[in-house]
Amino acid sequence: MRHTPPEYAEVTAEMRERLERFRTEHQGEPIGDVANTLLYEDDNVRVWEMNLEPGEHSDLHHHAVDYLLVIDSGDFVAGIPPLGSGADPFVGKVPAAGNTVRVPAGGTEWALNVGKETYHEFLIELKQS
Repeated sequence: MRHTPPEYAEVTAEMRERLERFRTEHQGEPIGDVANTLLYEDDNVRVWEMNLEPGEHSDLHHHAVDYLLVIDSGDFVAGIPPLGSGADPFVGKVPAAGNTVRVPAGGTEWALNVGKETYHEFLIELKQS
């Protein structure tokens, strides 16, 4: 899987309304897991798997350490920070060949599949970053 800089989709007025409605409806949810399934863990890393069908979302999660996201399918996925965080939602485009993206520690968000394809990724949590 190659690494290319993330590419972002234009957030239309309709999409912005959808993402803001999501933030309002999910306000106050507790922090949960970063992905669906924990596959592996040792002293240095945790490896997670995430599958999101169109319209599905992850738990609200916090990136306490750095992560590598190995994205192998999907078309569009939104990152939605909670209300009051000072950060705006965004929509990322998934390249046809997939992508590997480094996510620095510090962010809190939901991932929401806003596309028409199943979104799938492996998250490598670098516990000693």
